[in-house]
Amino acid sequence: MTSHKRDHQKILGSDGETLFVLVPAADYDALCRAADDIEDLRAAGATLALGSEGPPPVPAIVAHRIADGENPVRVWREYRGLKAIELARAAAMSAPYLSEIETGKKDGTFRTMAAIASVLSVSLDDLAPPAGEEDRRARERAALADGIRAQIRKVVALVTGPSSFDTGAVRRTVTTLVSDAVTLKAQEPHAEDWLGDILEGARAILDLVDRAESDIIGTARQARRELEEIVSGPGFRFTAPPPRIEQEEEVRWTPQSAAE
Repeated sequence: MTSHKRDHQKILGSDGETLFVLVPAADYDALCRAADDIEDLRAAGATLALGSEGPPPVPAIVAHRIADGENPVRVWREYRGLKAIELARAAAMSAPYLSEIETGKKDGTFRTMAAIASVLSVSLDDLAPPAGEEDRRARERAALADGIRAQIRKVVALVTGPSSFDTGAVRRTVTTLVSDAVTLKAQEPHAEDWLGDILEGARAILDLVDRAESDIIGTARQARRELEEIVSGPGFRFTAPPPRIEQEEEVRWTPQSAAE
């Protein structure tokens, strides 16, 4: 494979060091995607180093689709990047039978659902459809709260972690945090107190990031010190109780005939 070296225009400072590099838009987009991937890996590593309690949170895109009424098996299959025939083969079942499960025409046997859960690397509970509208809303609120927790951990890791300070990564993470917090605040009035502290801290972070980006040279270090003070405050100590979820009846898989 032949590699092509690209020479991009550079803007140098008074000391001869490169301050800026002009790149084509396509290269810039590719760099942004790569930076996002690296950022997610670093944040995940920092989270693992800090330790966590309980099962991993359900990805927001999965939680929202299931909450909107889509079949959990199909949602998780597509999230894992599997075709229906690939999942059917891996779970030792027929493709038509899987289709009937995904369309709600049939309930899978316990053995079948356990095999599907194993292939998709999820629990049986993750494949259970929501019980009703109120349960759907409760699950959505729980998913938003999980997302807020994850974004808070990510902001703390970006600001206090060992990696180089990146104002763009902080801005993107805080913007997502604000979006989830505003949505949850509208759905859960009882969350006003702790969400208010988080939103106030997020606004302060975005103000500092604006200042840092408006004067790149000599500002980032001072901004990082001030950001460390913010994320060390009470607003970023998630102490709120988890959203209340109505007690739901135990989900039992109705056994079917052995023929699949």
